[in-house]
Amino acid sequence: MSVKVTVELDERVRRALKQAALNAGRPEKEIHEQALRSYLRLDVIDQLGKTVGSLSEEEAIQIANEEVHAARRERKQGVRLGQLSK
Repeated sequence: MSVKVTVELDERVRRALKQAALNAGRPEKEIHEQALRSYLRLDVIDQLGKTVGSLSEEEAIQIANEEVHAARRERKQGVRLGQLSK
C-alpha cells in the first residue's frame, strides 16, 4: 500500500536525490523509500522476517535489540559529528 506524502527538502539534497535517481535509472520515490527503509532499519526487519522460521523468539529479540542500539549509536555519533562541524 502506498500513501502520498509531501516533504520539504534542502535544495542541495533535492538535487542529489534527482541525480541519484537519474544515475540509478529509477524513480525518485524509489530512492526516497530505499533511504527511509535503510534509516529506519526496515531493511533489517524485512530480512529478519524472511528468516524468522530459523530463529527462536529470544534470538529474534536479541537481534532486534542489537539493531536498535546500533542505530542509536549511529545517530548519537552523527549528532556529535554535527556539533563538531559547527
